[in-house]
Amino acid sequence: MSLQIAPLQKEKHAQTKINTAKAFTFAQEQHILPVVVQEFVRIGAEMPIVFIKDPASERFDVVAMLGLKTGENLMVTEGRWQGFYVPRVLWNHPLILADDPSKEGQLVVALVESSHMVNTETGHALFNEDGTESDFLKSRVESMREFFMQSQSTRAFNKVLADMDLLIPQTLTITREGQPREISGIYIVDEKKLNSLSDEQLLDLNKRGLMPAIYAHLMSLQQVQRLGERAGKAATTAA
Repeated sequence: MSLQIAPLQKEKHAQTKINTAKAFTFAQEQHILPVVVQEFVRIGAEMPIVFIKDPASERFDVVAMLGLKTGENLMVTEGRWQGFYVPRVLWNHPLILADDPSKEGQLVVALVESSHMVNTETGHALFNEDGTESDFLKSRVESMREFFMQSQSTRAFNKVLADMDLLIPQTLTITREGQPREISGIYIVDEKKLNSLSDEQLLDLNKRGLMPAIYAHLMSLQQVQRLGERAGKAATTAA
């Protein structure tokens, strides 16, 4: 089903409610999700954090791996999150920041109207009876603004690593159903290059506060096998 997205309007959406039961159904086929540096430590304790490269723009993005193949999400079952920490990009759906159709370069709060969470009967109201924003909506809007700002700093983080030539292609190998399986198309920080940086370069990264995120990324790669174990359990359950 195609997404139906519309700018949020108090007149149009005065009676709209958001039912947060099974809130993650929309993501159950997403095997990767964008993440921000501010959550690397918490995400890295459960999921691998890797970089991917846009072949058109040559830009690097950083994502958490939720599955081992396209369409596989091992962290969502029946619309419920199976881990401890929920990545921030998932917090606010079906509310999103979208391009403002009337103002180029501007963003506007929008609603994914086609989401199963959107209705007029049950859940959290977006607007109060007097037309003002509900506390639920206010908190979601603030969360989206914060995530947008963190996404900007994360993009800068990615650029620093790319400019320093610290990102290298990597193939990860896991054991699944007793057989080795390779995952390609990803990039990681090259530890050898990182360790060979000059004292001045390392000090600069440290002053910018980037080193904790780099180490969290490297430590998170140990979680690849955990995903393999989740996949094995899921296959056993399905059988």
